Amino acid sequence: MYWVIQDNLYNEEGFTRLLESLERAQLPHSVHKVIPFVRELVPDVDPDGGVVVMGSYSLSYIAQAKDWSPGTFLNQNFTFETQRKQWGASNMLNGDAFVSKLCYVPEQINPFFIRPTGDGKEFAGEVMDWYSFIKWYKGVAELDEDSGATVTPDTMVMVCPKKVIYTETRCWMVDRKVVTASEYKIGNRVKYSEYMVGPVIKFAEKLARKWSPHKAYVMDVADTPEGLKIVEVNNLNSSGFYAGDVQKLVHSIEDAF
Repeated sequence: MYWVIQDNLYNEEGFTRLLESLERAQLPHSVHKVIPFVRELVPDVDPDGGVVVMGSYSLSYIAQAKDWSPGTFLNQNFTFETQRKQWGASNMLNGDAFVSKLCYVPEQINPFFIRPTGDGKEFAGEVMDWYSFIKWYKGVAELDEDSGATVTPDTMVMVCPKKVIYTETRCWMVDRKVVTASEYKIGNRVKYSEYMVGPVIKFAEKLARKWSPHKAYVMDVADTPEGLKIVEVNNLNSSGFYAGDVQKLVHSIEDAF
């Protein structure tokens, strides 16, 4: 396939590893700037045959508009509500979340976690107290419709109590298998290390066999006092590499598509 890569999307090391993997495998590819609001590639490209993109959500939308195949792996299954229904609340870190529009979030007495229910990254999920939330929401509500803001009072969000997490691991899933994985957080400390054995892999593959949002995606798994839980599931085209084996990932995508 032909690989369309967004310039400087990931950290420098991850971006370099992706390009090195494509060059080592002698796979055709090119690097582009992406103009987000008008959704244009600079320079533009229109390869024949299969194309896969690695970049921001704007690049995925460009791939959809160009009808590239597979292009992007983004689809309508990348929502919290769909995943909770398919995998069950007991397998989700935030399975007890309340879902509503941002403007209808009920008052929270204790610090709480909030993030969009979709995978569009309208804003980054974080823990807030009620005072901080109201201050932030007032800013969102005062924005004009033509401001170009990604988050609005109508953005669908999930709200839930703050959870205790021991470790977090990212699993790159292709054909219901973990092709590479990386631990990226221990407690509150960021730590990248490759992870390919143990209960996290078995947990991820067990749930992937039950249901998968796409043939290729990223699953983040947390080890908690209640056992292993899915933190969130993201579009593989737009996910950072951490300490994952990018070469394995490239070959797995080539084989699958």
